Amino acid sequence: MRTQQIFSADATTTLNLQHQGAISIAQLKHVPINSLEFISVHRAFNHNNIKVEEVSESGNVNELLVTNLSNEHIFIMDGDILRGAKQNRVSNTSIYIAPKKKFFIPVSCVEQGRWSYDSESFSPSDELVNRKIRAEKSRDIYENRNRKYSRDKHQASQSKVWDNVMSCMMETDTSSRTQSYSDINRIKKRDYSNMIGKLQINNEANGLAYFIEGKIKGVEIFNRTDVYQDYFQKILMAVAMDAEIKLKKQFMREPFDLEIKSAETQISETISGFNNHQGLVDICNGVCLGKEHRLQTEKNMYYDLSYNEQTIHQSILYVEDDTKLITDLPF
Repeated sequence: MRTQQIFSADATTTLNLQHQGAISIAQLKHVPINSLEFISVHRAFNHNNIKVEEVSESGNVNELLVTNLSNEHIFIMDGDILRGAKQNRVSNTSIYIAPKKKFFIPVSCVEQGRWSYDSESFSPSDELVNRKIRAEKSRDIYENRNRKYSRDKHQASQSKVWDNVMSCMMETDTSSRTQSYSDINRIKKRDYSNMIGKLQINNEANGLAYFIEGKIKGVEIFNRTDVYQDYFQKILMAVAMDAEIKLKKQFMREPFDLEIKSAETQISETISGFNNHQGLVDICNGVCLGKEHRLQTEKNMYYDLSYNEQTIHQSILYVEDDTKLITDLPF
């Protein structure tokens, strides 16, 4: 069964390890690499190859209409924030959009206090929602695994998303007139940029693992190096928010000394954890193209979107106790 091959430590090589403050990143080369042709949603917007709009004049909070105007495949990442129209939204899952196609995509609102047009359509942002919001959404979708239709299966609890946005505001000491997640990043942009400014991209990499105080918190892998490069800064900005929130909850900093062997061991153990629970893996069709594999374990949320047996995007999100995701698991 292909689930045995999706998350493979043998397919992943650590290229380097960097530290800044409490944050560490290990950049990865995962094979196959650059084996599929597609562009990120950012590049698609820059070349006017995509249009994202409300599904109708009245709109639907949890759905958007995406039109691929190009002859290329386009990738939208789970956690991508789309700004504009009646309110800002976040993509509920990663999406691989076929050329010259229109699709309804599942989203959640991350701007509770606005429901009025400020633009005709949506534009891309330089933001991803943080790990906790992504993990909560992924868990909701995993719990929908017995639902037959994609429109039902890929829905997340809107109330939980709003609660988590408000929690992020309280934990980062920010506020927003429209309860917009994007306002957190606007207010904190300089602080977060300073927290990650020394971390440099490796042009041979197509993924990374990130650590806070020496403990692995997540892995993001892409098929293409250029798509990874498009998301590198966005991922790090979300990690910076996680680090700020975690450190504020501590009375004192925890000393750590993360060496590359320890990082590689954590990465290998985290990736391999998927294979210990294959009977619980949920497999379904992607929103547009491809197959999704999703798994919740005691420690992590696993996700893979593949097309023609090749990974497009793969993520592992560490689940901390305060995310309240661990309920009645069969372990």
